[in-house]
Amino acid sequence: MTKKRGRKPNAIPSVRISLTGWLNPEFDADIITWLASIPKGQRINALKVALRSGGLGQVKSGAAHNEDTQLAAEEILGHWEY
Repeated sequence: MTKKRGRKPNAIPSVRISLTGWLNPEFDADIITWLASIPKGQRINALKVALRSGGLGQVKSGAAHNEDTQLAAEEILGHWEY
């Protein structure tokens, strides 16, 4: 009898979520730089840390949303060196 190779499967199956969007090189330069600085294979972990450290607020509309979005982005990106 041969032993199975590799790690054991997780008891709880993972959920796959794909995000696709467009970033403006002028307005989103900090985010583009941050994403480019993350080593291959570590992007999802970096995103999870960033979201858990303050990026999960409720969506607002209008000018207040733009100001809050900018503050949240600065707070999230402030945790990363790029």
